Amino acid sequence: MARVTEKLVELKGRKFKVKAFDAFTGSYIAFTLFEKMMPMGVEEKVLATLQAEGKDPGMVIPQGRALMTKGEFYAFVKDCLSVVYEVLPGRDAPVLNPNGSWGVEDLEHDTMLVLMLVINALTFNVSDFFTGGGLKDLADSVRDLMPSNIKTSMPGSTPQ
Repeated sequence: MARVTEKLVELKGRKFKVKAFDAFTGSYIAFTLFEKMMPMGVEEKVLATLQAEGKDPGMVIPQGRALMTKGEFYAFVKDCLSVVYEVLPGRDAPVLNPNGSWGVEDLEHDTMLVLMLVINALTFNVSDFFTGGGLKDLADSVRDLMPSNIKTSMPGSTPQ
């Protein structure tokens, strides 16, 4: 089954197209969510799921995370908005231009609409990571990388 790479959303009477992150940006966004912030209620659900499965939540969710700085938040929001386009007659216009300026009218002072667009970009791009097998697969991969789980061998010796 082919992965869905875009979706249409209607917000405040306007139509927007949310596209998929490229793999690097998607990875950055997912890890930033783990390192710097988690949406309300999600962190508790993730911790409870890991504990119910007998896993160490500290292996996946670092302890003592810091809040995002203003600069980190701006970069994060810009990355999220980089995949959002307003559907206009005859073309799709990027809501944010590559230089960081607004690409469509009336967004620079509409905090609620901008936040809704960011949330839509996040949920479209990383929700399967939290709700599907993505979190379990990541935890399994991290566990496989732990020194106690890595088999090593030296030339002329048998693997340990």
